[in-house]
Amino acid sequence: MLLVFISFLLGFSGSWLVKRFGVRIGMVDVPNLRSSHHREIPKGAGFGILSALVVSSLFLLIPFFVWLPALVISLASFWGADKHILPVSHRLLIHFGCSLFFLVFFLYFQQADPSAYVIWLPVLIFIVGTANFYNFMDGIDGIAGITGVLAFLLVAVHAWMSDMPVSFILLSLAMSAACLGFLCFSLPRASVFLGDVGSILLGFVFACLVIFLSRDLTDFLVMAGFLSMFYFDELFTMGVRIWDKDSLVEPHRKHIYQVLVNEAGIEHWKVALGYGLAQLVIGCLAIWLQPKGAGCLFVMYGVSALMFTGVSMIIRKRWLSGEN
Repeated sequence: MLLVFISFLLGFSGSWLVKRFGVRIGMVDVPNLRSSHHREIPKGAGFGILSALVVSSLFLLIPFFVWLPALVISLASFWGADKHILPVSHRLLIHFGCSLFFLVFFLYFQQADPSAYVIWLPVLIFIVGTANFYNFMDGIDGIAGITGVLAFLLVAVHAWMSDMPVSFILLSLAMSAACLGFLCFSLPRASVFLGDVGSILLGFVFACLVIFLSRDLTDFLVMAGFLSMFYFDELFTMGVRIWDKDSLVEPHRKHIYQVLVNEAGIEHWKVALGYGLAQLVIGCLAIWLQPKGAGCLFVMYGVSALMFTGVSMIIRKRWLSGEN
């Protein structure tokens, strides 16, 4: 467990360094009309989590095709979004390239049956979508950190209960601990932000772990559900924006968590904690329902999604009824 503690220290120290020197080296998030904060805040704390991933992966002998593309996509996200601005199309190309790198080597070393190659496109969309969904949902204090702690912890618990490789159990715990280290600077009020270097990284690593550890569809459904609140909010918001004929690549404040903070006036940490508690309940239900099969999981997720949709529609009607 020493590695888990070291990962916590890396997540903590990375955040402390950004807080201490971020402004001085120009790593600052400047608020705009689409932001949910009102002051300049140092960003790039995700470097601490990236360090924890690389150190843990090398120590645990994690296959290179898991951590190497994660390193590339994280650094590219820092260069493309945190430090400089690259077109969305260029960033997506990098995301798909890193996801393809992971998938090609994963299938090769798994000696996958040729029929398995039909999953390429949906798996690529899952990985890239998860990486970007995590980034889109990182918009208020604490929500990315709390979700990271819980999602990777649930992966570790599920892997342990299912007798999966110990190295990946420890890697999941290390990622959870690194997120906890960052969270020390994110609640109750953020003094640093992850930046794309951290949020894209967390979504990408989570998706790759889900793919790597899934032995069948049921495993995949259980573990993917550990990020279900992010999926629910992002998919619902995308549906609303398509209905409103908004551009899906333009910044906005229409996520339900943003509405709760900006329009409803609820404190960031309360909304973030609410999302975390809901995620924990859904994740535990998924683990409990696994022996009952994929059908029960589909029903549980369907009911959860309908409940989220219903509550979201009420929130939007209450707080955004006057929007154009």
